[in-house]
Amino acid sequence: MKFLEAHSPLIIVWLGALSTFAVYSILFSENRFYRFFEHVFLGAAAGLGVYITWSQVLKPMWWDKMTVEGLWYWVFALVLGSMFYFTYSKKHVWISRLIFGLFMGMAAGGLFREFAEIYMPQILKSMKPLAGSGMTVWDTLNVLVFYALLFTSMAYFFFSFDSKNRFLARSAAWGRWFLMIGFGAIFGATVMGRMTLFIGRFNFLVNEWLPAVGETWHYTAGKILMLPAMAFIIFLLLRAIKRKRAEKVTEQ
Repeated sequence: MKFLEAHSPLIIVWLGALSTFAVYSILFSENRFYRFFEHVFLGAAAGLGVYITWSQVLKPMWWDKMTVEGLWYWVFALVLGSMFYFTYSKKHVWISRLIFGLFMGMAAGGLFREFAEIYMPQILKSMKPLAGSGMTVWDTLNVLVFYALLFTSMAYFFFSFDSKNRFLARSAAWGRWFLMIGFGAIFGATVMGRMTLFIGRFNFLVNEWLPAVGETWHYTAGKILMLPAMAFIIFLLLRAIKRKRAEKVTEQ
């Protein structure tokens, strides 16, 4: 225990490095090393979710209201919450449908109100004038481009009109191209988000784990633990590469 207390930061860095290698080993092929850490992450996330649900939601917003503030009628929230679990009963599944319908109606109403309060002002503000005081030629051109993108994209969804109309058909075709460009930009942003995660882990390995390797090397126990760990990682990576090559040969 004294060893763990004295070297807990070093152990945490090593666990972070092993977890990083395990997650990115899926890039080579499916392996037991990846699956083990996947289950560890899922279990830790589930346990953390239960703790957060109790400490930040149920205890302050339900349990304390009954036990500390004396609001006994909050016990009915337990009854309503328990109705969700009747979905696992074939005989009494209709009870869960009542509470699901209630919350779906409340959610739909809340989303409609949120849309009206947040997005409608944005839509109205997007309708800018083509000319005005302080506007340059480039500002007017920018507004024209915006209107062209808006109306051609909307024309793509005008399925109630006759598609033989040449103007509408051309507008819908251009709208489809603009939508594809927009979706491509969204996809590119998603890929960059993944790259940002990778850069974060790579930065962790370079700036935290590699110095920890040098620090570990000064401990006799660290030398004993580090060499098998590195050998195990290299063995898994080589085995994954070999399996990937074997799969490619089999497919050919």
